[in-house]
Amino acid sequence: MLVLSAMGLIAGCQSMPMGLGKNREAHKRPAFSEGDGPTGIAGPVERQLKAQRWNREKYKDPSLAPALAEYDAAELLYKQGKYEDAEKAFKTLASSRRHTYESFSNRWERWWGMRGKKDLDPYEHYGDPVEEDSMFMLAECQFQQKKYSWAQDSYDGLLERFPSTRHMEKSTHRLFRIGMYWLGFADHVIDDGDVKLTKAETIDPAHPPKAPQIPKIPVIPNFTDRSKPVFDTSGRALQALRSIWLHDAAGPLADDALIMSASYHLKTGDFVEAKRLYKLMREQYPDSPHFQDAHLLGAYVTMASYEGAAYDESPLKEARNLKLSALQMFPNLSEEERKRLEKDVERMNNAEVARLWDQVDYYRVKRQPQSIEIYCNVIINEFPDSPYAEKARKMLKSIRRPQSSRSKKKLPPEAEAAKESVNAEQNENSEELSDDPEQPGRFEPAELTGRIDVDDTETPPAMNDSPAGAFFP
Repeated sequence: MLVLSAMGLIAGCQSMPMGLGKNREAHKRPAFSEGDGPTGIAGPVERQLKAQRWNREKYKDPSLAPALAEYDAAELLYKQGKYEDAEKAFKTLASSRRHTYESFSNRWERWWGMRGKKDLDPYEHYGDPVEEDSMFMLAECQFQQKKYSWAQDSYDGLLERFPSTRHMEKSTHRLFRIGMYWLGFADHVIDDGDVKLTKAETIDPAHPPKAPQIPKIPVIPNFTDRSKPVFDTSGRALQALRSIWLHDAAGPLADDALIMSASYHLKTGDFVEAKRLYKLMREQYPDSPHFQDAHLLGAYVTMASYEGAAYDESPLKEARNLKLSALQMFPNLSEEERKRLEKDVERMNNAEVARLWDQVDYYRVKRQPQSIEIYCNVIINEFPDSPYAEKARKMLKSIRRPQSSRSKKKLPPEAEAAKESVNAEQNENSEELSDDPEQPGRFEPAELTGRIDVDDTETPPAMNDSPAGAFFP
């Protein structure tokens, strides 16, 4: 390895002494994306301009003439409807173009800065334009043959290798249609140009679906329908939708793909993942037409992921905040929807009080009256109209009542005589003892050996352990 390094240094001396780092930077910067910024990621307008520039200048480079002739021949097969033959031709061309610049010797020369920027002009950072077009047409041939699983792999490969591909819009449209078909939102893949979600393909926040009792098993193979994957059709559909909002986050279908993925997880009962995607939708796409649904459905799945008073309270608080925000942010809500949201908020408040009352029960069993008093005061101050507030007042009254009103146990005569002698001796010495059992406001350990007396005949309505069932029958 040392010998090879020395040979590389000697061979590259003429171009390297003061410009090694500069030549490396020249290679790292894409030739057709000089204005894209440090990451090389282009927006929609930049991709359009780059496509126009490539169509205008691609035939000016004589070194690309053989590859372009091969591409034109494959494209002619595609236009003639010979998709299988065109698929093979585009696949061969994409592979051959990649080998022209990914050989070991080329990688070695570029790493050491032996080739200048003029030698890299026909290529971008992730490949060359002919390879990019060939990879896209390969996916198009597979799409036209209804080999959608192969087409999805090809589109994903294009987006991963060319993050700012000139075919971004067409590729994401294809992936979106494939995802809709595999998730059951469409009976077949329609190729009619524009695409968007319709009302029938979204979920009504007032009537969210219930999770299926028996989940689908992704390991059952598919041997009858060639247009669907052999395994895990829904998983592959989610992967296609994920590619859209990851690779084209500012595109026209990013919010549609995200809301469709979240809605699918809601239907299948995966409330944790649905909650995450609805939250991402609210944070990343506040101008989306699905923003209101993301609020309402996000509150539903957030509350559905709440496990009860014995578990984390953050889903409960987040769901209540979402409901309150929806009441304030969306004036187009109907009167029925507003009443439903207000009723849900009231139930969530009761659920939070139930959590506090569980703490009171816990410290009552632990015989810690000071902690009981703290939580009872919190319930009374923060939720004075709650049914639990009256129980908290009774609890405080039971632990604060004076010693004279409590029932005392009679001591044996010997113990009474010993007690009187001790009191007489204390009076003679004029000593005040802080632990005098007659001193008001103190708690005697003997009085806390049992449960504190509370009237439990009337128990306030508590939250159901299954919040989704309690909130949305």
